[in-house]
Amino acid sequence: MVVMESFIAMILLTIIGGLSVRIGGVGIGANDLMGMLVGFGAFFAFFAFLAIFVIPRSAKYLQKIKSDELFVLFALGMVFLSSALAEASGVPAIIGAFFLGMVFAETKLAERFDSRLTSFRDVFVAIFFVFFGMLIDPAMFPSIITIVLVAVPVALVGEMLILPSIAYLMGFSSRAAVSMGASMCGRGAESIMYASMGSGAAGVTKGAEINPFAGLFCFIMSMITPILMRFSDSISRGMARILPSYAKQGSAIMSRTMGKILLPSSLRLFKRGRRIEMAMVAYFVSLLVVAATSGIWHIMAFAAALGLTIWTLYMFETELSPVVRSINYDNLGANGRGSQQISHFIASFISFSLLAILLVAFIFQYAWWLSLAVMAGYALALLMLMRHYSKVLRSPMISSAIRSPRPWPIEAAALMTLPHKPSADHKKGEPSPAASIIAATTDEREAHGKWKYL
Repeated sequence: MVVMESFIAMILLTIIGGLSVRIGGVGIGANDLMGMLVGFGAFFAFFAFLAIFVIPRSAKYLQKIKSDELFVLFALGMVFLSSALAEASGVPAIIGAFFLGMVFAETKLAERFDSRLTSFRDVFVAIFFVFFGMLIDPAMFPSIITIVLVAVPVALVGEMLILPSIAYLMGFSSRAAVSMGASMCGRGAESIMYASMGSGAAGVTKGAEINPFAGLFCFIMSMITPILMRFSDSISRGMARILPSYAKQGSAIMSRTMGKILLPSSLRLFKRGRRIEMAMVAYFVSLLVVAATSGIWHIMAFAAALGLTIWTLYMFETELSPVVRSINYDNLGANGRGSQQISHFIASFISFSLLAILLVAFIFQYAWWLSLAVMAGYALALLMLMRHYSKVLRSPMISSAIRSPRPWPIEAAALMTLPHKPSADHKKGEPSPAASIIAATTDEREAHGKWKYL
């Protein structure tokens, strides 16, 4: 999760850096956007070529370098070369170094890189934070304290509510998801990089306040993070008690299905389709185009992305059908014959999520506060969707146990006084056969009333 967040942060940093240089008003022109995308694509294509073809074949030759001094010089040269290539492509230099680390991560040279360059890493990090600290003026804290008091709760909602929800729906357990969100509350290099870029961007009127805000914000979040990590289990149990039963059931079905698809496993019962991956890549690219354009191009990009999002509903339902048939949902209260309904539920859940993100990217340019209404409507729509499919998927046996207020016939019969003559094999002090049947039936009914999905 940390690596994925850093990867997405690097992509956003590239796009924000390009937009901050080229923006003259709201959005950018088609030529500027095309030039930025071409440079961005060429940079990614080059490093993909290195990772797939060049590095795996040349790593064995690099291992033959016995001299540590020569190896360090080679490593630093690779870092500077990749950073220069990134700058030539219109991408921040730090992303070039980041991608170089990703390329060498899967090779046997990674351990040697780590052991030989640790001292350089510590020195450069210390220098980086020294320079960032010099940009912070403590006298400006009173003017930014109001913004910090608003930003901290918003960040906590995102990391302790939204991120754990996404992690749980992706297949992680509830405790692991909350622990993941708590550990991500600490803000570090990404916030500082955004602040450094924002303070120097063209057209920024209060750039001097960005660095003090980032410093104070990171300091407060770093103090809160250990406390949240310590009480993450209690937070997880509290969230489980608040959720309604149909939301727990729908989330558990979604988590079990997506966990089989996304999480690594030594036993694969199905083959993951390529259409899902290609559709997600196309959606992500279209989302970036919608966020970066304006005017008629903005509307056209939104229309194309909307058509792609609607198509994903049918595509996901088709691709998920064999996956759902191979998963057992009986202990989640779902009818074993409802694989088609489960596939449609999961496809609708994913499509609603993609549609909500697309609407936010489209509306934000015109009225940012409408994005809050879109997210509130999205949450309400998901709850209604889970409630509907909870009624459809619930097992008939469980439905009768929960909905019927009338006592079971066996309990009514147990109230009658029946003559019973103990058999010769029955020992004194042991329950009679009739009492055993009544006790087993009562236990079974109590068990049906204790379904827990988290």
